[in-house]
Amino acid sequence: MRNDYEIVHVIDLKVSNLGEHRLITYYNEADALNAVGGVSLKEKTHVKTCLGANFQLNAMWSSQNGHLWVVDDQGDVFTNANINFKQPPFERLKFNSGSFDIKWNVTEVFKGQLNAIWGTSDEDVWVTAFAGPAFHWDGQSWTQYTLPKAPNAIDGSASDDVYVVGYDGNIHHFNGSAWTKIALPSGIPQQDAFTDIKVLSRDKVFITGRSGCLLVGNANNGFTDIGSAKYSWYGVGAIEERIFLAGGEQGIFELIDGQFVCLKDKGQPVGVFETPNAINFIPAEQQPNPWFVRYEPGASREWTKVNT
Repeated sequence: MRNDYEIVHVIDLKVSNLGEHRLITYYNEADALNAVGGVSLKEKTHVKTCLGANFQLNAMWSSQNGHLWVVDDQGDVFTNANINFKQPPFERLKFNSGSFDIKWNVTEVFKGQLNAIWGTSDEDVWVTAFAGPAFHWDGQSWTQYTLPKAPNAIDGSASDDVYVVGYDGNIHHFNGSAWTKIALPSGIPQQDAFTDIKVLSRDKVFITGRSGCLLVGNANNGFTDIGSAKYSWYGVGAIEERIFLAGGEQGIFELIDGQFVCLKDKGQPVGVFETPNAINFIPAEQQPNPWFVRYEPGASREWTKVNT
């Protein structure tokens, strides 16, 4: 499939009980709206497609049970968990598992793009729609919740501690029964675009913004901005208590003693994704072949460029 498209980018990484997965988008430069998607599975030295779809795949999540969940541009949710969804997938969806014997269970949750997914188990899954609604899977059915348009990321620490962040200064928190909008610290632009969130614990949450803000705190006690207008943050991730940031054209950063330390000033990272014992940075430009940067502390070679 790679040879059929001009642009091939890796946009997400996750590890399931099958191995390491990479989410790939394929499109032609003059026809980006008709992108298609695939999820690859790394097998020793080979990487092969384990899910291919005729629409763009936008995000994935691996449950504590080790199953992979994926969302697409047409409101579909895919999973290899043993689940019998009541609603069939979008009528024009076509998908396959490549050469793998994987049964993908698929359902159409929404008439529109789904762009983020997170949960605590196969019976507690949240997905967000670019048009606004969030949907919760409880193991039996989906429940819709009203949220503002254009969310960017979702994360949490438990079923009663879930956050969604997005455009227009929107940060919302779910306490197990309802979603509430979180007040912004003074000095934060009310229309700021929040790009990513990392929930380390119920008490410590990091939220990145295009304005350079880095909010730290929680829904109960509020947030403080420790960022700087010198930067624009596109993603945040952690290895244990170490916080890493994607700074776009300014590079890869680590938050050390309240200071933003540039680790790499190249690559234009616009996404941060965690895998066991490592953190991965997705570059904005990946031509001619998709790639990402991996940092694995303690490895014989800590920094590697991974070609996909």
